[in-house]
Amino acid sequence: MAKKATTTLATKPAVGPTSNPAANAGIHVDARIAVGMFFTLTGTILSAFGLSTRDRADVYAKSLGIDANLWWGLALLAFGIAMLAFGRRGQMKMEKSQAAAPAKR
Repeated sequence: MAKKATTTLATKPAVGPTSNPAANAGIHVDARIAVGMFFTLTGTILSAFGLSTRDRADVYAKSLGIDANLWWGLALLAFGIAMLAFGRRGQMKMEKSQAAAPAKR
């Protein structure tokens, strides 16, 4: 019978002294920007659909004649724009603190 070859697998820790995620300046992005983009796009599409179908009463018969697509689209659009504004403000603060951090070292 042949002997089975044994191999040893070297494993690296996920976060070690050489790979510090906070030290990498290219990774810092505010998540509110992506969320804001998603809701802005969804709100725009839903509002456009609501505007294009507002003359069709049969589409909105189940919602008592209320153009729910238009109103919810506008609500999502407003939320998305607010998230984009807050995300951009947070991103600028983050970039400012990163620019000041090398000067402190």
